[in-house]
Amino acid sequence: MTLFTVHIPVEARDPQEIADKIRVSPEKASLAAFLLGPIWLVAQGAWLATGVWVLAMTGLVGAVLLLGLSPPGLAAVVLLIQVFIGVEGHQMVRGAASRGRFKCVDVVNARDADEAQREALRRLLAAQQPARPAAPLYRPANDLPGIGLFPGAGG
Repeated sequence: MTLFTVHIPVEARDPQEIADKIRVSPEKASLAAFLLGPIWLVAQGAWLATGVWVLAMTGLVGAVLLLGLSPPGLAAVVLLIQVFIGVEGHQMVRGAASRGRFKCVDVVNARDADEAQREALRRLLAAQQPARPAAPLYRPANDLPGIGLFPGAGG
């Protein structure tokens, strides 16, 4: 079972609109993000993270050319960056989604994204229905005599 964060559009009010635009994001590492790096980030819509990756790689190539960093050292640094993207890639995507377009509303434990989406919709729709007012714990009966100095109802 995996934890998923549930995101809905900030402006969504209608349950149908929420159901159409809901997003779930797993709280786990991504092998595709590790292997494909910037291609995966672009496909997920994390443009800012992709720009940071491009700047980091440009800086590393510049360091190799200007400072004479060894190629194995460069490969180790690139590998560490890719491991970081693989581990934190979903967090970068959530950050990109939360910049004004989506808000995080729930965390769901599910086997896959479809099950997480169904559970999140069930919870969201249940929360939108008005709750029944609770029955009072004590209902005074009108035919009981008064207690102490206080007379009963009606007299």
